[in-house]
Amino acid sequence: MEPKQMIGLLVQASLFLMIAAVAMESDWRSVLAHLRQPARLLRAIIAVNVVVPLLAFILVKIMALDPPVAAGLILMSVSPLAPLVPGNALKSGADRSDVLALYAVLIALAIFLVPLTVVIINPFFAHHANAPVALIARIVVVSGLLPIVLGLAFAALLPALARRAARVLKILSNLILLLFVLLLLWAEGREFLELLGDGTIIAFACTAFGALLAGYWLGGPDRTGRATLGITAAIRHPGMAIAISQASGGSTQTTVAILLFLLNSAVIVALYQAWLRRSAPGAISREAPSGAAD
Repeated sequence: MEPKQMIGLLVQASLFLMIAAVAMESDWRSVLAHLRQPARLLRAIIAVNVVVPLLAFILVKIMALDPPVAAGLILMSVSPLAPLVPGNALKSGADRSDVLALYAVLIALAIFLVPLTVVIINPFFAHHANAPVALIARIVVVSGLLPIVLGLAFAALLPALARRAARVLKILSNLILLLFVLLLLWAEGREFLELLGDGTIIAFACTAFGALLAGYWLGGPDRTGRATLGITAAIRHPGMAIAISQASGGSTQTTVAILLFLLNSAVIVALYQAWLRRSAPGAISREAPSGAAD
């Protein structure tokens, strides 16, 4: 198996296990209860599906980015909600069922919102993207909705076993993710270095930071809600972005740019979480002990 194929399988396996683990420690009744918040959902859609693509569009227009980098930035901006979102949001002190409900609704809406966003953006770029609804739906179901359904079903049928299994899955997913990062740096390290010029890191960092700010302003009066929405907006879905790139005839450099954006946003979110801990330690301690390993 080639390194790039192994990288893809590792990240898919890790993300699937992450989302399933969060669902196993949740209750489906609580998840449904959190769905009855239309105003909050509308603010989340604006932050995740409007602000981030708009910011990326502006940055591409005003900065002299290489075409593959610009394509990677745009594709990541229109591809929301990687399965990394729930685990990272829980570290901000958010309620587990609330995070899972928000994630489930937004990832389901991506089936329609992602192709729509691509259609809106396409006229402004020479290289048009192709995001078929069927392609996005397959990604959403396999990487987002399926692990949620399986995890909630397991938790409903065997709650005690599900909680113990969730801890194992978290450890396993983190180990797989670490292996993914190491393999990625080994396989694509030189390509990463080649893309570091022309303001690439600045553009990626501005997009992630802008997403965090959007979540802060639109997340409501509660500090935890603001942090949760900011993290939800900042972490984008590399699998979705790469699939759109491949369907559009994108280059290998675009794929590398997408992965570089993922690493960049992960660092920014980690720094944001560190700031949250220092500025308000109580916000982290409110999370249930079972979430400490997320």
